[in-house]
Amino acid sequence: MHVAFWSPAWPLQKFQNGIITYVHWMKRELESQGHQVSVFTSELDATSEDPNVHLVGRDIGTGLRRAFTRHVLRRHPSYLGTFDYGVEIARAIKKVHRHDPVDIIEMEESFGWFADVARLTSLPLVVKLHGPAFLSMVEDELVSPLGLERIEREGRALARIDTIIAPSELILRQTLERYRLRPKDARRIVNPVVMDERTPLWSRNACDTSCVLFVGRFDLRKGGDVVLRAFASAARHNQNLRLIFVGPDLGWVAPDGKTVHFNEFRDSVLPADVRARVEFRGRMANDEIMALRTRSMVTVIASRWENQGYALLEAMFQGCPVISTDAGGCPESVVDGVTGLLARSEDPESFSRQMLAVVTDPVRAEALGRAARQHVITEHAASKVVESALEMYARVIDTHRA
Repeated sequence: MHVAFWSPAWPLQKFQNGIITYVHWMKRELESQGHQVSVFTSELDATSEDPNVHLVGRDIGTGLRRAFTRHVLRRHPSYLGTFDYGVEIARAIKKVHRHDPVDIIEMEESFGWFADVARLTSLPLVVKLHGPAFLSMVEDELVSPLGLERIEREGRALARIDTIIAPSELILRQTLERYRLRPKDARRIVNPVVMDERTPLWSRNACDTSCVLFVGRFDLRKGGDVVLRAFASAARHNQNLRLIFVGPDLGWVAPDGKTVHFNEFRDSVLPADVRARVEFRGRMANDEIMALRTRSMVTVIASRWENQGYALLEAMFQGCPVISTDAGGCPESVVDGVTGLLARSEDPESFSRQMLAVVTDPVRAEALGRAARQHVITEHAASKVVESALEMYARVIDTHRA
């Protein structure tokens, strides 16, 4: 079978993103089983030499693009090239299909591009929900002109697709209800998690029992502000507690319209003596993050919304004790008190209590990490995920041919 995937960038070694991670592991497992995989992307690192990865250009020479541009520029100049990008993805897939027939396409839902791809290629297509805009956008994004149009376009496009899947049962149900969708097939297929024998595992005896780790962007969606407020509270009760913050500093827009970055926000919520116990590492390579997880007592996921994020799944795979937000699909992976601890989304005091609960009970933390690892190994094995995907692909292809 020849499967085509869309990915926002490539390869995983150069770009940190949940969709890229998903496509990377699906591609590897499908190829190991003898299938062919083509990846289409809008951003390709110059070091990539995989002939089956294709850069989708932004040629604006067609009459369709010119007409779209005139239409959009009259209303929203910043939208140039955004909503019609599916036409270019379709063009790139058709070019490959002509000399190496593609059997099925799998795409995420962003901007509704997949509807143009399905229409213009006439190939079977499956949509996997990684982050519908109506759920994943926060605060001002939701009511911005671009946000509102994106939400509307994604819903309209999903109504044209027969097969919709998602890694989270909740996100799938919320999406179907929001847009009143009745696809022929809607099912949960989880994200695969793959790590090799070199992946370091968490150990109670090898970690710093006073260290809390957060991996994620400093922005509103990932909840870095919640973590800092939670740490401020927990640090008052535990004088040895330390926080390591890993991820890019994108900042978030305060109510007065000012963009607040990490250092400024940290200084505004933490007293000077506590600030000294916070270490901001910025971006780090995946292997460095893996090593850091094993040296920390607990990994915290504080997102205001998540579908089924890899930051959580990878920490669980490594056997790390985790504290997760109860937002989105996270509770489907973290059973509170069994495979980790849950804290209420956007509630710093809830996160603070869970931080203190973990660092003061290493034996329980070890049990949580062990159960987390077993859950991911059992439920997210790449071979198991790909088996489910192939069964679905075959049925979609047969239905399409009929």
